[in-house]
Amino acid sequence: MRSRTPIILFIILIILTGGIYFLSKYQEKKKEEENRFVKLSEAVQRVEIKRKDGTDLIFENLNGRWRMRKPKDVAADNYVLERIADEVKDLKYEKLVDEKPADLRKYGLKEPEITLKIWERGSTTPLEILVGDKNPLNSDRYAKLKEDSKVVILSSIFTDLLIKEPMEYREKKIAKFDEDKVQKIEVLGKETSYTLIKKGEDWWLSKPVKALADNYKCDDLLYTITGSEAKEFVSDSATEEKIKEYGLENPDLTVRITLKGKKKPIELKISQKDDRYYVLRDNSIYRVEDSLYKTLAKQVKELREKRLVRFYSFDVKRFTWNYKGKIFEAIEEKDQWKALKPFSSALKKDNVEGFLRTIEDLEAEDFIDNPAGFKPEATIKFTLEKGKTVTVHLGEMNGKTVGREKGLGYLLVLNKKLSDIFPDSPESWKEEEKK
Repeated sequence: MRSRTPIILFIILIILTGGIYFLSKYQEKKKEEENRFVKLSEAVQRVEIKRKDGTDLIFENLNGRWRMRKPKDVAADNYVLERIADEVKDLKYEKLVDEKPADLRKYGLKEPEITLKIWERGSTTPLEILVGDKNPLNSDRYAKLKEDSKVVILSSIFTDLLIKEPMEYREKKIAKFDEDKVQKIEVLGKETSYTLIKKGEDWWLSKPVKALADNYKCDDLLYTITGSEAKEFVSDSATEEKIKEYGLENPDLTVRITLKGKKKPIELKISQKDDRYYVLRDNSIYRVEDSLYKTLAKQVKELREKRLVRFYSFDVKRFTWNYKGKIFEAIEEKDQWKALKPFSSALKKDNVEGFLRTIEDLEAEDFIDNPAGFKPEATIKFTLEKGKTVTVHLGEMNGKTVGREKGLGYLLVLNKKLSDIFPDSPESWKEEEKK
């Protein structure tokens, strides 16, 4: 019997622990139900916020996008309106203050600071929440349902969403679109002009020169456009006089973004006035941060791809070069590099990887467009993972090392001597035989 005692005590402990756990969960759920203030069964379709100071705001959800109807008929900030809708759908109070208050004035609910009306989808009768004074202890506020007597305290996390300036409820992004659908970006400016075309995963310059563009810089340019927000809404219906006032009839930059499936491009006109930057889109004028202009106003040379190759050295599985009439070929097998031509031998990994990193690091100091008379002195063919191949040609012009990927019509003036790229003798890469 004595040997069974620990087992029995252990079973009792498990039962007690489980009982305490489930009792705790039950009490949490019970408290949650007791503190429930609002429970909606359908999605929120319409929101109206009326304030004691005379502010009157109306919003509607149209096919998943929120729109402000009052005081202006403009796009609303989806994030802010979704927060209001999500919070109110299952709204809980912090504390029950008074079941049957004798005087609502002491809570600021006789003439509430905020009257919030919520319409569920398909409903013609709104839920009405009255929000009063702040709780003296913190920023939470007293509140009650219009059709209920009890006064509660609502968290400021929710009530602060109802006291923003009207501008804060507006959609601030000046150009929202799907970046993946962008086909072309045209920038026409007083000091720079260029056209970028998206082909597959790569960006290309098509004007003023046909060349590979730097994918990272082009993506950054695109994200700057989609991320740019209005710091001020100058005009929602700009007159010709207003457009001239901000220099937008003859802008510093005009940007056109062509999207797949859309005939008409998005057009933004940008001008600087008194160290501030303004954008005209359609018939609206916005003040924006200077980053939009500065990112778009790049010189063409800044946007060009400067790397000789656009892969990483560890992607290479095989390579062959022809330099000074000599052919060398190597392959990676089971994390070991082996020479195939002109000799067969294991190779020192550090030497091979050093050569590949040298190629990876080659960058343009300048460009030679439409070069005449270029004769390559070296050709390297790289085989990458999944069998993709890249061939580059290297040589010298005007005492400088130049190179290009096969198929490009221009040369990169590189930052390294040709003789420093290749080893004096590939035999020096041979792995020493183990004795």
